[in-house]
Amino acid sequence: MRVTKLKENTIIAFHENLMLKKDGSVFAIYRIPSMVANTMAMEGKEAVKELTTSVFANLSKYADFEINDIPMPRDLIGIMEKLFERVDNNPIYVELANVILNKMISGIYETTGEPFEYQHYLIVPLKSIHISTDVVEVIRQSYRYTKDVVMQGLGLQEEVADDWYKNYEEQRLVLEEDIGLLNPRRTSVEETILLNRIQYLRGLLYHRENEILNVQSALENLDDVNIELEQVNVIKLTTPEGSAYVGLYPIDTLPRNLSYFHLMEKIHQLNFPVESKVKVHFPRTKGYFSLTGLTSRAKDKIRNAVNENEEEGDKPKKKQVVDHFLLEDIEDRLDSGEVMLTYLHTLIVTSDTIEGLQEKRSLLQATLKQIGVGLLNASPDQLYLFFKNRIGDVLDYSDRNFIQKVSVEGFSENLFFVSQKVGNDVGFYLGKVDHQIESWFGDYKKALASSSNLIFADILEANKQGIDGKTTDNPHIAVTGDTGSGKSFLLKLLFLYHSLLRTKSFYMDPKDEIRGQFLSVADKLEQEGNYPELVAYIRSFNFVSLDVQDKENRGMLDPIVFLDRSEGKSLAETMLRTIKPNMTDKQETELLNALTTIYDEKEAGEQRGMLHVFERLAQSDIESVADMGSLFLTKSKDSVLNVAFSYGEKRGIDLSAKITVLGIKNLVLPSEGAKLDITPSEREGLVILYAIGYFCQKFGSDDHTEETLTVMDEVWQLKSTSAGNKIYDSIKRLGRSQNNFLLVGTQSVADLDMGGDETGFGTVFAFYEEKNPDMALELLKIPITEETQQRYSNMTKGQCIYLDPFGRKERITVDGTIFPEMVELFDTVKVKNKEEAVSWGG
Repeated sequence: MRVTKLKENTIIAFHENLMLKKDGSVFAIYRIPSMVANTMAMEGKEAVKELTTSVFANLSKYADFEINDIPMPRDLIGIMEKLFERVDNNPIYVELANVILNKMISGIYETTGEPFEYQHYLIVPLKSIHISTDVVEVIRQSYRYTKDVVMQGLGLQEEVADDWYKNYEEQRLVLEEDIGLLNPRRTSVEETILLNRIQYLRGLLYHRENEILNVQSALENLDDVNIELEQVNVIKLTTPEGSAYVGLYPIDTLPRNLSYFHLMEKIHQLNFPVESKVKVHFPRTKGYFSLTGLTSRAKDKIRNAVNENEEEGDKPKKKQVVDHFLLEDIEDRLDSGEVMLTYLHTLIVTSDTIEGLQEKRSLLQATLKQIGVGLLNASPDQLYLFFKNRIGDVLDYSDRNFIQKVSVEGFSENLFFVSQKVGNDVGFYLGKVDHQIESWFGDYKKALASSSNLIFADILEANKQGIDGKTTDNPHIAVTGDTGSGKSFLLKLLFLYHSLLRTKSFYMDPKDEIRGQFLSVADKLEQEGNYPELVAYIRSFNFVSLDVQDKENRGMLDPIVFLDRSEGKSLAETMLRTIKPNMTDKQETELLNALTTIYDEKEAGEQRGMLHVFERLAQSDIESVADMGSLFLTKSKDSVLNVAFSYGEKRGIDLSAKITVLGIKNLVLPSEGAKLDITPSEREGLVILYAIGYFCQKFGSDDHTEETLTVMDEVWQLKSTSAGNKIYDSIKRLGRSQNNFLLVGTQSVADLDMGGDETGFGTVFAFYEEKNPDMALELLKIPITEETQQRYSNMTKGQCIYLDPFGRKERITVDGTIFPEMVELFDTVKVKNKEEAVSWGG
């Protein structure tokens, strides 16, 4: 049955966020930004409810208002295009970024469908029959509406003044003061038009600009859609672009205790879009049609029904007792002067098929049943609900079904204007928010399938200015968790993604495993002829290994080779004092003189290194100086020190390379607190550590106008010694002023304890840690409760708590399925194949 013209559009003009209806009423529309009320932060939720209660109470003077929670299409292509603008200009990185971003787009659409995000809107009448205080004005409005209807029947229409909105500009300013706590933003005229237009396009594909233009050219196009009923009561919308089925399901019953009700949070956790429309009316406090009168008559009706039951020998029904109790509660609240309201709450879903619509309805009903909410099919009322839920249609005395009566405080328990968003608006797709408390028992793919809440991350945005909502400019990022939790996977994934941007990246690999794994994957892909973009990217790395067994590594950290005079002399003295801490003044003087001479020769074009310094000292006429030179030469042969001391025959570690991976092997360091009992090998390890630390500082501070990313995996190893701690803290202090981002991976949040250090971490990914679960929650500023402990302890592999620079925190599942060939780069556990030789010769 076609019902397109059952009820005509009644809007006759738009201006900015204002809309004028035929009956003379004017409505203002505001977009409300999502407030931080994360799943694991009860205090944030309570703060939101307290704030919204205050605002809703302010709106009682307007008699009516609406809250629209609309799942709007997320411009995934637009996100990726903006991110692509930040990719390095080198074709190597452009081509790989293009492959990865396209895989992200196709993967999201294949596994999640069209991405969406919830946007919140508040609609308040500036003028309507309900809020007119002048009886003459009420009569005039009613007369004008009747007159318009008659004139339309005759094919006539009264013109609307071009400046009609000017009469409401002062009222709009007053309203904006009343709702100011919500940080409202006026919708543009295009957005105002679109919000009214998409009410007729639910579930359908549409082109935003075209739809706005069509309405601007003729208001009659606002409701241009074919509306049909299939199977008697299922609404079907059809445009030239296609068809969709729409179901509108009103909330019928609420739990008796609305505390911690949080309906909107529950709705947002579903993996399909659900539109929420709330029509609110503040009833009169006196008179026949007042809430007091309605409550009294309802109580009389229940009392009469109970009396009839008793006359027939039956006991009162449980529902009668409950309803009577609730009505008495409303009367008590009214008597105490509490602000009460009535509202119609409709949830709307769409599907391409009737079966799909019914499946979503069943899931929605089952989900809401868990929190004591009854949701009706309302089959006979679908058309009524469709038209009643249009923007600007207020509740009136004829709207009696599905109406809830609560206090303003109870109404706020719905938890409006919040989202479980975490991450950045523009960034690399990282995974999805996981709303479940229970464990997925290792099935991270099932966890991903259960959510549609996408996470995008750009860790280099942390220190940018002019970004609304950020609570910190701290650029540092920590990834913590037990071995096998997915910590190292995420660390390398973040490194790879962000190395494609216009930034210089340095990865300190304490296991020296990245070089072998990356090159192995590159060789394999090259042989197969697959993904030359990924192969070229890997080949572009500046791999540096401090494995002393490899002669190619000798002199890589030689101060004279990779540092200028002032910095090189300073580092050289520190390194040599570590080998010989009891150096005399004469020995120190001769050392500095030798360094000066060798730097003079280097700057004159000669090839020079630290071994030339040692030889010069060994040739000294001063016995103690010559002995010291001989000692340094002897220790530099066939030891870990040959990485730092050379004749300058190697280029040394390259500060200008875009991507450098420094692998460290066979480095022995003293334990924390060890001073007197340091072994020779530990002293040599400290020498190399000082050189590494100096390089890291130089890398992060060499050019303040360039962004640098320093990645330090297994940072606990560095922090195991006081010298390493100092180096670590000095790198952290580079921070925002130097445009340096420090990304660290460690097994315990205890390694992130700052003590007196105020640098901290602005972003944290906390995987499960068995030894210090409560410490992890404290670090994330999450209240330690039974629920938060369960959410944390039930995380499975690939899941972590993500704290972003906006102060938002959610349990997330990292998505490693987008580019399987790339993920092979992050494999760390290797077992020989059957065909490969083994050590025991079998």
